[in-house]
Amino acid sequence: MTFVDLDIIHGDHLVNLQKPQVIDSSRILPISKKIIDELAPIHSIKLKVYFDQPVYEIRNKKELVIVDALTGEEKANILKSAVRKNTTQIYAGKASISTIELLNQYPTEIGGRNQPIWQVQFDDGLNSTLYFHPQSGRLVSKRTDLWRVFDFLWLLHIMEMWDSDGYAGLLFRLFSIASMLMALFGSWLLFYRLKGDKNQ
Repeated sequence: MTFVDLDIIHGDHLVNLQKPQVIDSSRILPISKKIIDELAPIHSIKLKVYFDQPVYEIRNKKELVIVDALTGEEKANILKSAVRKNTTQIYAGKASISTIELLNQYPTEIGGRNQPIWQVQFDDGLNSTLYFHPQSGRLVSKRTDLWRVFDFLWLLHIMEMWDSDGYAGLLFRLFSIASMLMALFGSWLLFYRLKGDKNQ
């Protein structure tokens, strides 16, 4: 788990560092009262720029909504061509894109949320994958087989190979029972050894 640099495990080498983008405030529109009312109660509002596109990230208890800061309208899902363009701007590797697909929900490896997400896979030896938000186009996560192996070893280390509603509880109980039996057996051996010493 410590053989490979953690930055490589995280896939940081797959993306270029993005320079801070300047927002032309004269073009930014305020969020409409209609959207505010529809999403209330709102937990947070952030103005960000992704690939030269300023957007509002509005988060409430249930969801994250992306609003175009130039039009004031909620953004629709970006097209496949936009995802490809975004990928070419930030991808730092040399492999070619093998597939670009809009998934109905997050894969398990990035959390499994019940929300759509763009998945871009590359034709390399590590099955490198980038995930993009369907509305803003921002990079959500990056994964490689190195990360997947690391994650498997980590889950094995903490004995959480399955979720807590499945076999994880059983696996933990088996290890706990085995450890308790070993401790009891060790105590019995110690008692037996000490008793034998007294009889000599």
